[in-house]
Amino acid sequence: MKIGIISDTHDHHANVLKAVEIFKNENVQYILHAGDIVSQYTAKAFGDVNNAKFIAIFGNNDGEKFMLKNIIEGFGGEIHQDPYHGQIAGKKIFMTHKPSVLDEVIASGKYDIIVYGHTHFRDIRTVGKTLIINPGESTDWVCRKGNLVILDIDSLKITEFEL
Repeated sequence: MKIGIISDTHDHHANVLKAVEIFKNENVQYILHAGDIVSQYTAKAFGDVNNAKFIAIFGNNDGEKFMLKNIIEGFGGEIHQDPYHGQIAGKKIFMTHKPSVLDEVIASGKYDIIVYGHTHFRDIRTVGKTLIINPGESTDWVCRKGNLVILDIDSLKITEFEL
């Protein structure tokens, strides 16, 4: 099972459309968005990935939260206050936008996968049994290129994509 992981889209609509095409082509079953979608217009694009469940958290730059929630729930997705605790294919997942609690959550050993955003820099590593993923920004503002990752949850193999 494949999970698309993206963060910090910040209304960079061209890169969001590229991400949507990658998610479709890779047949992801889930999309995890680690915050800073920003507006409902950007959120709406993720609804075009018909066979994927979209799960997001609010970031510090997300605008009209009521509208974001309505748009996302309108296409069957979810958006949560930070943090999100969930389970996909038997793996315990923790998702946050800001990394301020990261060390504590990693040390707890409760989660198989931790996803975060906010920094705009990619961070993919394993600590103990926990896989930590920050896909980096999907804009091209800080790192000069947009990124996303796809996780095969069965093998924990990560494939990186540039937008």
